[in-house]
Amino acid sequence: MGLYQSDWSKAPPHVHAYQAKTNVVEGHYHLIEGFSQPENGSNMDRHTHYYTGITSFENGHFHRYYGISGPAIPRSDGTHYHEIKETTYLAYNQPIEIQYGGVVYDPRNNGRKTHRHEMKGRTREIVGNEPLGW
Repeated sequence: MGLYQSDWSKAPPHVHAYQAKTNVVEGHYHLIEGFSQPENGSNMDRHTHYYTGITSFENGHFHRYYGISGPAIPRSDGTHYHEIKETTYLAYNQPIEIQYGGVVYDPRNNGRKTHRHEMKGRTREIVGNEPLGW
């Protein structure tokens, strides 16, 4: 049942680790991993989680992403997971040369070509909830 056997009938606050991989655009893809925001919920109440972050740094750039997971999907062991599906924000096709490094994206610069990626994955283990009787 995992490290912490929560009483899901009490809808405890918890977060999930997640992983995803983007589709290939402009000859590259990005990896995404992180932790969702805390939410009170059970394995049967269809709660969702907010998640946000930046992708892996590939091809001279990264993308920001924000999303809300799908509803809780029960597992046979009494836990649950969530599906995540989102589109990253824009980044330039060709990175900008900056003297001291970093990534700059200016949405007012309409002359530079941009791209975004589709990402799809699911949450993994539940993190941050307390054991029964805590």
